[in-house]
Amino acid sequence: MPTNEITAKAQILVRRPREEVFNAFVDPEIMSKFWFARKDQGLRQGDIVTWYVGDAPNAFEIEVRVKSIKQPSQINIEWGHGDQFTTVTWTLEERSSNVTRLMIEEHGFDGSREEIVSQALDSTCGFNQVVVALKALLEHNATINVVTDHVQT
Repeated sequence: MPTNEITAKAQILVRRPREEVFNAFVDPEIMSKFWFARKDQGLRQGDIVTWYVGDAPNAFEIEVRVKSIKQPSQINIEWGHGDQFTTVTWTLEERSSNVTRLMIEEHGFDGSREEIVSQALDSTCGFNQVVVALKALLEHNATINVVTDHVQT
């Protein structure tokens, strides 16, 4: 497999309406409960915003370039820092009025084949933690710290 085809993927069924799952990623207040801390006013196509790994004053920053938003079915961004960016796409498929299939995929990793595989595996692990944390929040109103705790290990 060519390295440009190596992707990170995660998916899950969330027993909530598609619009609610979509808004969890667009709305900074909601997303900050299960993933990155945010201080922006929400995602809008063409925006460049900053997401933070944790709440510390010196938290690591991730630049996010919003490429496209198709409400409520898809979000497409580029993210990274410095000159290393990858593309992340959220696809939300309505299975019924109260069940959404959420898929997150990242591609565009850079480096040697081994570095690309390592980055893709790390992102796959991280996205799987994110979808579980989102599911806990939206289905059970439970805030779990899997993402924050992963970063602190």
